Amino acid sequence: MRKIIVTIITLLVFQFTFAGNTHLFFSDSIKTKQINSEKDKKETESDLIQARLKILNEKSPIDLVYNKAVENSINSYLKKNKKLVSRMVGLAPQYFPMFESCLDKYDIPLEFKYLAIVESALNPRARSRSGAKGLWQFMYATGKQYNLNVTSYLDERQDPYKSTEAACQYFAKLYEMFGDWNLVLAAYNGGPGYLSRTMAKTGLYDYWQLRPYLRRETRGYVPAFVAVNYVMNFYQEHGIEIELPQNFIVQTDTITLKTQIEFSVLAELICISKEIISQLNPSITKGVFPKNTNITLPSDVMIDFVVNEQAVYTFIKAVEQKEILINETRFVYVVKQGDYLGKIAQQNGVPINDIRKWNKLKNDKLTIGKKLVLFLKDDFKTTAQKKTENPVYIVKQGDTLWDIANKYEGISVSELMRHNNLNSNQLKPGEKILLPTS
Repeated sequence: MRKIIVTIITLLVFQFTFAGNTHLFFSDSIKTKQINSEKDKKETESDLIQARLKILNEKSPIDLVYNKAVENSINSYLKKNKKLVSRMVGLAPQYFPMFESCLDKYDIPLEFKYLAIVESALNPRARSRSGAKGLWQFMYATGKQYNLNVTSYLDERQDPYKSTEAACQYFAKLYEMFGDWNLVLAAYNGGPGYLSRTMAKTGLYDYWQLRPYLRRETRGYVPAFVAVNYVMNFYQEHGIEIELPQNFIVQTDTITLKTQIEFSVLAELICISKEIISQLNPSITKGVFPKNTNITLPSDVMIDFVVNEQAVYTFIKAVEQKEILINETRFVYVVKQGDYLGKIAQQNGVPINDIRKWNKLKNDKLTIGKKLVLFLKDDFKTTAQKKTENPVYIVKQGDTLWDIANKYEGISVSELMRHNNLNSNQLKPGEKILLPTS
């Protein structure tokens, strides 16, 4: 009987052990299959990308190779930067036709249109930490070299047409120097002098062989360019949808202005917003078109502008002479004791020269009671208005009444004490101080 019991126990132990090992075996087997399945899927996707890139490469004079660096850059755009790609596809019709026309003019491969995405994400107002600006990220000195003017009112590095022309001239010059499009890209990023020195130092003249010896940014530049070529051609295959810009304007025309004009005046004239005017003219930096400036407007608006050109300039002249007021109000200021032109100008947000012009002043001498005509912008806030916006000041550690009075023009320590019924200058952090509003 004892033998039978021992035999049964032995069989049970064996059965549980076998069952446990079987479970572990099948669990490990399933995990292995999952890993292999993910690996196969990744390899299949990689092969697919490589095959698609090969199609692009066969149609291009640029060497669009597939390697680990390019693969990493493509994956970055398809995963982390998917929204960026969506926006770029939406913006492309606004810029690419113009890019292609200029690239063709200088016999540059049309694929270079994608470089503006790498450089600026198709933002004509893009500015780098080093001071490069525009769609093609020109530094000041290089821009000057290619006739991109910078003044107080405009920066032609931000002009889509002129900067594209300059970029194409620069690409052509770099190709004369290096004779290879990948080296042109590297030189555009790192500078031709830097690239030439690195090539001379290493004795290497192929970009991919030279790449390990280049700066980090230039090492990633050509892979990023190849990656953008891929994602802009095969975004649909990766489920990326097009995101159209808010103000989508493809058809535009340009005209040269015969006189200076502010954005606000032009907006009133042609019935489009200042934002759209600014969007179409990114090279203008101060909200004012100088005389003889080329301006860009929607084609349908431009037709009206040309047809009514004489009336347009008559309107502009009337605005200049203050016969018509746009977003401003006529105000008569009476000179008080202690007033001078600089103080009046600062308090009312107008230039001193304008006060002289509006009032035909021969000198800056003012007499008490003299009336001055001022034209104030509707969005300008006077000192009194600024005070009423925040009539309560919360005392901070270390504040004194003198400190608080100096933060607000026209307020004295005695006024603060009187207004808050204070008997001493001692303040506590967190205490509320009422500010005089008149």
